[in-house]
Amino acid sequence: MTSEKRTLIAPLDILSLGFECLHCRATYFVPIDKLDRSLPRTCQNCQESILTDAPVTNSSWSDLQALTQFIALFKLLRTRPFGSAVRFEIREEPL
Repeated sequence: MTSEKRTLIAPLDILSLGFECLHCRATYFVPIDKLDRSLPRTCQNCQESILTDAPVTNSSWSDLQALTQFIALFKLLRTRPFGSAVRFEIREEPL
């Protein structure tokens, strides 16, 4: 007999969005309900860039534009009745 463990989360289970600096690894969390303000563009710890307005190669959207659109649609999903039926599966980290 095999057993399988999965971790599923609903959109309403997500409380905040975290930003990790690729330079110093500092992490900054913003509550989902407060994401209507401007997103952090630089690390509060080392001032390195986190999000850029520059278009990414092979795309007309910058990282900032893509994330802004994702957040807007994610917040909309949380308000829709079918949003309570949607689940995201997250990877289990090996022990």
